[in-house]
Amino acid sequence: MPLPAMDSLLQAQGSLPILVVDSDQPVADRLADSLRQFGFHADVATSCWSAQAAMHTCAYGTLVVVADLSRSSDLQCLTSLRIEAPRTWIIVISLYTYPDARQVVFGCGADSLLIAPFSLAELTARLSGFARRSRPV
Repeated sequence: MPLPAMDSLLQAQGSLPILVVDSDQPVADRLADSLRQFGFHADVATSCWSAQAAMHTCAYGTLVVVADLSRSSDLQCLTSLRIEAPRTWIIVISLYTYPDARQVVFGCGADSLLIAPFSLAELTARLSGFARRSRPV
């Protein structure tokens, strides 16, 4: 699958920053580094608490939350992040899925769900789409 067009990536550079939330620091850093290579500004938080703290210091356009959908604490974190930032886009990435996973994730406040392994091109396309819809008319 081809990567997003350069004009989409250039548009993404002008969007609000992205916060990658994952308890696994090396994974979060690699994902944020990959997004930076595509022109996105990406920060990292390694816990729900640190994500909430970061959101008090920066207006993030999108949260990319890596979650284990089998853990109620991850679902509670997602719900609290949605309450904290009702206008911020939230993409959840998860390895674990089950038949009602999308319904549960969307019920907790996510705007999008990617099941790992996923294509970086798909993630950047979703981020670019969110950035386009977030611009004033």
